[in-house]
Amino acid sequence: RPPNAFMLYRSHMLKSRGNADPEKRQQNLSRIAGQLWRAMSKEDRAVWHKKAAEVQAAHCAKYPGYKF
Repeated sequence: RPPNAFMLYRSHMLKSRGNADPEKRQQNLSRIAGQLWRAMSKEDRAVWHKKAAEVQAAHCAKYPGYKF
């Protein structure tokens, strides 16, 4: 199943932070990512929605009969 825009953003956020954040619990990391996501402008979120559409198109090309 291809990731949605928020999941792509969350993954990018965690990779970009590296070891800067001592928090290791996924629940708290997801909460922080959600707060940052909601604080983003629509234009910034549109970038992630575009990336998600690209990932979905690649997934559809690789697995043409896939259904969730």
